[in-house]
Amino acid sequence: MTIHLRSFFTFLFIFSLGLPLFSAVSLDQSKLLEDLSPDQRASIEEKMSQANSLEDEIEEAFSKEGFLVERPKENDNKCLECIYGYDLFRFSPSTFAPANIIPVTSSYALGPGDQLTVNYYGVHERTKKAFISRAGTFDLPIVGSVNLAGLTFGEAQNLVRKKIQEELIGTEITIELNELRSITVYVLGEAYQPGAFTLSALSTVTNALFLSGGVNKLGSLRNIQIKRAGKLVNTYDLYDLLARGDTSTDFRLEDGDVIFIPFRKKKVTAGGSFKRPHLYELLEGETLKDVILFAGGFNSEVSINPIIEYSTINRISNKREISNIVYSNKNFKKEVFDGDVVNVFEYSGLKSHSVELKGQFINPGVYSISEGETILDVISKAGGYTKSAFTEGAIFLRKEVADLEKEGFLRSADNLEQIMIQIVQDSTGSEGASISFEPFNTLISKLREIEPVGRVVTSLDTLDLKTDPYANFELRDGDSIYIPKRPSSVTIVGEVLNPTSIQYYSQNDIEDYIALAGGLNFQADKNRIYIINPNGEAQSYKRKYLRKNNNIISGSTIVVTRSARGTFKVAQILAPIVADLSVSYAAISAISNFNR
Repeated sequence: MTIHLRSFFTFLFIFSLGLPLFSAVSLDQSKLLEDLSPDQRASIEEKMSQANSLEDEIEEAFSKEGFLVERPKENDNKCLECIYGYDLFRFSPSTFAPANIIPVTSSYALGPGDQLTVNYYGVHERTKKAFISRAGTFDLPIVGSVNLAGLTFGEAQNLVRKKIQEELIGTEITIELNELRSITVYVLGEAYQPGAFTLSALSTVTNALFLSGGVNKLGSLRNIQIKRAGKLVNTYDLYDLLARGDTSTDFRLEDGDVIFIPFRKKKVTAGGSFKRPHLYELLEGETLKDVILFAGGFNSEVSINPIIEYSTINRISNKREISNIVYSNKNFKKEVFDGDVVNVFEYSGLKSHSVELKGQFINPGVYSISEGETILDVISKAGGYTKSAFTEGAIFLRKEVADLEKEGFLRSADNLEQIMIQIVQDSTGSEGASISFEPFNTLISKLREIEPVGRVVTSLDTLDLKTDPYANFELRDGDSIYIPKRPSSVTIVGEVLNPTSIQYYSQNDIEDYIALAGGLNFQADKNRIYIINPNGEAQSYKRKYLRKNNNIISGSTIVVTRSARGTFKVAQILAPIVADLSVSYAAISAISNFNR
């Protein structure tokens, strides 16, 4: 049954990755990969052979043993009931071996099972390493037995040193505690893993909770009871440690102690603009002050006297009642009850937002913006444009757009690799020999390396902004606007003999600029030439044989793409990706030229 389960998990994992289920790369398939660069070839071969190694990895995971294992991850719906502090016990033990790495203090109480090493120096040189007997005694060389059980480690050192100095004049000693005795502690109630645990004699309640896996989703973290010989000797509140960093209430355990975890009785949700919004456990009598303390207080976007939405259950009508209260010292002491929800409102106007203006502004720089401010508003703050401003080539950048573009490029790179794998699988012998992966290889590398700038194509002409409400849209935090000087050249990139920038002449058309760049090279695709205008708009160039194409303006970029040799299907796949990549490169190039 175990073998079948492992095979099933292997299949499920491979299937979830979308990997082909084959075990080896054939000779014909290997030949198809020879055209790739070493890193691309390695990436493809790794994906093709990944299925082979998954079985070994999963087998190793099944057989691997460790002291701590991670709890099964809870899905979001189940974790809605997880109180603050539950995730602290993310790991639970796979073995209950004693932990003897805890530092020993002089206050540690010795007992049967502790191992000591006593070294004599001077007239009598001896070394004795032994355990304290069940009777509580330790045999000292020459001197004889001494009763150490019940003494602290510091008291035992003083007693033995005094005895040796009195009976063996001229002899000094050192005492070391080599090994601690083990104790058995029972963790019961709403524990994640109830049972008996073997711990170090130095273990505290916190140590025992961590080693046992903590509480389950219904257990209390604030009313943990320690019982000794059937009597309650202490109650431990883990929030002292979590919320206040206070370890003074932690409790040293003894052999046979019982840690009993009861059900939690009261939970309150703190949401909204708290520094640590979460579900918290509260004790009877605790107030709104305690909720705010556990939630870390209010964040910076909250006013001095914030409005708090308080939701509670009316125990008489059995209905939830919601009210808004202004936070004050009086409300600070308001008692909260099980199931209550405390939300604090945020004032968006208190959050700092700014945009950057660079280039041909009267006063370029970074400007703070308020909610609802538009492009025209911030341009007015900067005093407007200079006389040299080239608004047709304005560049508007937005971070969210850059993130989306990057995700799209990475997704396209992954899709291209999957297409390559499919082509390798479907093509054999002479049929596959005619396929070149060079266009794929180049594109995949560029797609993964490029960092998009997030250009939004829009008009920043003052007249358009004043007359078109859609053009004069609201700004967001982190937006940037670049206004260059009027350019005097046209840039040509891609498959020409000499990619360069050429002086702009109004009478020249695209064919003239391509000719000045040396003409198309043998890899150029004559049917896929793009013009990227200074404002970021892109359009496909269509040749006109009877008249010139004089629709190109100063500051434009001409992109000549590479021909996707091979099947028509491959060309269809690559063409739109090449176009998107070209537009992004042109935007980056325009910004780079402006910054210089």
